[in-house]
Amino acid sequence: MKQKLSIMSVLLLPVLYFSQKAEPREDIKLKSFDYKIYIQSKKDQTIDQELYLIPNKGDTIRENALVKKTSGEETHRGIYRINNTEIHFVDIDLTTEKMNHKIYSPNKKGVLTLVKENSNLSSYPKDLPPKFKDNKPPHPEFEGGDAALYQWIEKNVYPILEKKHKKKEKGNSVLILDIDSKGVPSFVEIKNLNVPDTIKKQLTDIIKTSPAWKTNIQGYDVSGIVFIPLEY
Repeated sequence: MKQKLSIMSVLLLPVLYFSQKAEPREDIKLKSFDYKIYIQSKKDQTIDQELYLIPNKGDTIRENALVKKTSGEETHRGIYRINNTEIHFVDIDLTTEKMNHKIYSPNKKGVLTLVKENSNLSSYPKDLPPKFKDNKPPHPEFEGGDAALYQWIEKNVYPILEKKHKKKEKGNSVLILDIDSKGVPSFVEIKNLNVPDTIKKQLTDIIKTSPAWKTNIQGYDVSGIVFIPLEY
């Protein structure tokens, strides 16, 4: 029994060490599989190191996030980017200005597998995903996407505006909303359109009835101002 207990304690040590030393960074999804990315700090007599960690069904992926000498001089910086199916790690050697590039993708069981690796690159790899989807910073999104948004606008906002204004196919007015962290929108103003206070009040009330917006986009919690072009 003592032997079994000692074996169990040895098996638990890596788990306890991992949980004590790693800080959660973000959750990601690749090919419908969910993964957690952690940051782990390690320090010894020569270097101060931060690692990206991804628990990986029996294995743990470890890639450089930052490596410094004890003097404070940075020697490596690492970044990662994701798309729908892959996570890319780029490790930049700041002394040689060369980069190593690794791509991991889930197999059919959800185990992240190294599918491509290039070393000593002089520039960022061409297949590195953009920082944000379509290279645009994330922002709150209407449930159902742009098509659903404009259907809602035409059904709820346009009838109010039609009381005082004529619809223009090439209008340049812009509806501005403020989306809070829970996805609740509020009316701010309409740019390039002289809207009476009575209409503003009706718009304020109708915007409150909008479905909640999505505020967790690409793993980022987002809120704030959105701009919606109108045909007025």
